[in-house]
Amino acid sequence: MKELSECTVLVVDDTEANVDILVDTLGELYEVSVAMDGQGALEIVAEDPPDLILLDVMMPGMDGYEVCERLKANKKTRGIPVIFVTAKVEVADEIRGFKCGAVDYITKPISPPVVKARVETHLKLRNAERDLKKMVEKTLSGAIGVLVDILSVANPTAFSRASRLKRHVDGMLANTDLKGFWQIRLGAMLSQIGCITVSPETIERIYRGQEVSPEERETYNRHPQVGYEMIRKIPNLKEAAEIIARQQVLETDTGFEGSEGARNLIRVGSRMLKLALDYDQLIFSGKTPSAAMATLKSNGEDYGSKLLETFSRIVGSQYTREDVPVEKEPAQKGGIRELRSGELAPGMIITKDIFTKKGVLLIKENTEVNLLVYETLHNFSKTGFVEEPFQVFIP
Repeated sequence: MKELSECTVLVVDDTEANVDILVDTLGELYEVSVAMDGQGALEIVAEDPPDLILLDVMMPGMDGYEVCERLKANKKTRGIPVIFVTAKVEVADEIRGFKCGAVDYITKPISPPVVKARVETHLKLRNAERDLKKMVEKTLSGAIGVLVDILSVANPTAFSRASRLKRHVDGMLANTDLKGFWQIRLGAMLSQIGCITVSPETIERIYRGQEVSPEERETYNRHPQVGYEMIRKIPNLKEAAEIIARQQVLETDTGFEGSEGARNLIRVGSRMLKLALDYDQLIFSGKTPSAAMATLKSNGEDYGSKLLETFSRIVGSQYTREDVPVEKEPAQKGGIRELRSGELAPGMIITKDIFTKKGVLLIKENTEVNLLVYETLHNFSKTGFVEEPFQVFIP
């Protein structure tokens, strides 16, 4: 938790006497900065956001109400608590202040002990809010990590596809300015979680375009819905769940009712995921990257020309296994290398199936190295159940 003495308070008032009183009151407790008008306050906040703002209402040009409204309209500053300090004592004025988004209202002439108490209370609340947010983020991250690890053990083939899809979607996101992109990235990362209900053998045959029974096909086709049902139960992941549900059929109707911004996020995210998925399926069936892109462009009305063009550039810049020679010694630059288990690191990609000495598939090609993959290979190597080195791609 941030110490109160480390907190910054911005005082905004056009009267020097009022500023001096507030600075004298709070200067020994916090780091205090000053703005003499509304525009100056917005500039300071944009450059170095304070932890709390004491804001006068009656100022020339931009009054305090407008300043507060602008702060609350900006996603980066809306969380900063604003306390109005004003000579306007009518109930209607106070109500207007709260409607603008202020957390408190202090009337002039001020009482220094009251100002100190109000500021301390709201800074403590601000710190508690931050700590709660961090705890929720850690909990969410941990839950997602567990799901990914479960998939990597239960179905290495599906996990490998999810790793590839995430890399493709990350590449597309890097070329966009889409707010909330983490929901799209999570949608790709968890897109194959529903495959834990499908046998690895069935998935392998489907990926390679081989014959499967109608029952197997139906089970596989249900995995987006299974994944959706799992993920939508996790708080704050509704959009990611919707993206997962639409990965095979963009028009899937789950009854989602959200803001226009959320619907747009889902619309773009699901198209990114479907594009990455269709490309991966073509590559898995034996097509070259250029042939796969030609096929996608010939049937590209679902994805949109702009997204297709972006993805085409990404694919063109990525490595292909045939283009990169296998080297025996690891190097700093990217390429395919042969490494022992102790040399592996997160982000590397296994480029060749790894089997145990008894012929059991342990790690599927195109699997990204994470902690679980590293520990598995390290432990199996240490006990002599697999042979080293392993063929990996170093990005």
